Amino acid sequence: MKKIMIFLLILLLFACGGKKQTKQPSTEYLYTTEAFKVVEQIRQAYQNKDNSGIRQYCSESAYREIVASIKPFDRAELEFTPVLVEMENDGYRLYVSWNGKWSYIGNETEERGLAIFLMKGNPPRVEKILRGNPFRYPD
Repeated sequence: MKKIMIFLLILLLFACGGKKQTKQPSTEYLYTTEAFKVVEQIRQAYQNKDNSGIRQYCSESAYREIVASIKPFDRAELEFTPVLVEMENDGYRLYVSWNGKWSYIGNETEERGLAIFLMKGNPPRVEKILRGNPFRYPD
């Protein structure tokens, strides 16, 4: 009886220990993940007042739009939360919910909104901010 139990236990261990196939992520998923990373890098560059960091991840027109909309601040804290991605013929629309807190000359301003980033290219770059530009605060 012991021999049969040991044999069944060993058989069970080998039966369950086979190789499992892992599903490879789709190209859309990989692109979306990369697009979120790009927007996060822009957020960090904005908080650090690093215009060259912003330029690195934007088209020239998007860079000019962002830099022109930046208001002076002493300190900024932005939080981005990915919401939705829509695929289009020539790129992606990346919906990002954001909360921001800015400090300037002792005044604190808090805002929140939903930004839509138009992303194109590979690697993805911001082509335009269609709505809810978080970089135009504090008012």
